[in-house]
Amino acid sequence: VRHYIQYKPTCNFSTERPKATVNVQPAGHVFIRERVTLTCGIESGDDWNYEWYKNNNLLRDAQRKKYEISNVDQTHAGDYTCKGTQSTGRIYTHTSAAVTLTVSAVKVKPTITSNPEGAALTGNTVTLYCKLHQSAGWTFYWSKHTQSSEKETITNVYTISSVRLSDGGQYWCRAGRGNPVYYTHYSDALWVNVTGAPVSALSLLSRLMAVSPYLLVSIVL
Repeated sequence: VRHYIQYKPTCNFSTERPKATVNVQPAGHVFIRERVTLTCGIESGDDWNYEWYKNNNLLRDAQRKKYEISNVDQTHAGDYTCKGTQSTGRIYTHTSAAVTLTVSAVKVKPTITSNPEGAALTGNTVTLYCKLHQSAGWTFYWSKHTQSSEKETITNVYTISSVRLSDGGQYWCRAGRGNPVYYTHYSDALWVNVTGAPVSALSLLSRLMAVSPYLLVSIVL
């Protein structure tokens, strides 16, 4: 008696399509003449061919993982999506969620403030703030009327420790980001006033004694 065993092939291929996502740098609000990079990320697999869409229209000049706009203007504003297909053409991703690119034609201008406000005493600390209500990714640059070059910080805070009389004067700030760097306008000027610490009566008497005891006696008389 012959027994025949029927084998049923099993198929382990997943029917779930990979997902695609769009990342934009700089994120959020951008300004004319900035450089913008959009990256299409796919969660699995390799050898992808990429398609980019703006407002659901295929961008025929964009077939790579990264889509770069070197000199953005208001015509580039819109909703961007991407998707990928493998070289065989049998596997393709979902279309990504849309990312909105907003482009401003107005160059932003930061505001500079100080703490403390008004005059600062020598030896104390003065903190300057460059306020910019925009997206992240900025580097901040600080200028003083007596300085030939800007000082750079990665935050919007510039601290002058143990302030001296020579630290007084006009200060400005601006911000920049990207490569090549896109700069904001300079802020309005801020005056930092530094005054000498008040001298106590005891300290004054000690100084007079050190200079001339006879002068001190004459003053007392």
